[in-house]
Amino acid sequence: MPNGAERGIVMKKIIALLLAGALVMSTPIMAGATVIRSPRAEEAYQRGKAEGAYQEAQKTNEYLKSEITDLKSQIKDLYQKIYELQNKKVDVNVTVKVKGNGKKKTTVKKTVTTNQGYSPASEPFINTVLKAPGLDNVIPVGQGGKLVIGGTKTRATFVMRETTSGKVDSAKILGAQIGGSVKNVVETYAPGVRFSTAQVDFKVYGAHNGDIYRVFQMVSKGNWQEVQVDEVREGHVICTVNKAGTFAFFKMN
Repeated sequence: MPNGAERGIVMKKIIALLLAGALVMSTPIMAGATVIRSPRAEEAYQRGKAEGAYQEAQKTNEYLKSEITDLKSQIKDLYQKIYELQNKKVDVNVTVKVKGNGKKKTTVKKTVTTNQGYSPASEPFINTVLKAPGLDNVIPVGQGGKLVIGGTKTRATFVMRETTSGKVDSAKILGAQIGGSVKNVVETYAPGVRFSTAQVDFKVYGAHNGDIYRVFQMVSKGNWQEVQVDEVREGHVICTVNKAGTFAFFKMN
């Protein structure tokens, strides 16, 4: 067993190592409510806290990604159900007169489709406006693809919101003037995106091949300016616009 002089030498070495940060005590020395650590121990402690926080953030991020994926799947299923309801096949009995002696009648079964205008032409998007205040029989309008700026497809999209009843009323007046039926009025935003012209793929769930759509943008209160419609195809109305804003969609046939 070391004598007093030897124990003193050992304690001096321990104190020197602690001061140099080469030795970390498993139990921090407490001075009141303050934890005292060597500089190296404090650095290791803070690094451990940061790494733990990063790992927790990663776990949270993965969880949110999973939730968003699940939500998209649910929305896709919902729109598919809407389509199936709007395009439901119904069996009906039809009585047909057969010409000839006896004037016979026969009943045959025929299947008809009740099509109300929805199209599952492509995957539905969360960024979709489903209603407009004061407008009946609204056709959902969303962002159907990335913005094409300067002929190049970008990663940018419009953010879309529901509009106000005042703008819907103004669009109805315009519809009466041009002889078109207002299908939806939407607010669009392009945060952080600059362009002088951009081609926008609007996902219009009521659009079909052969339909004629005109699209107008509100430039001031009560005033509308027509924008260029480049293409109308199943589920899409593609336009060229100069800026984001309020757009009204009119079906002309």
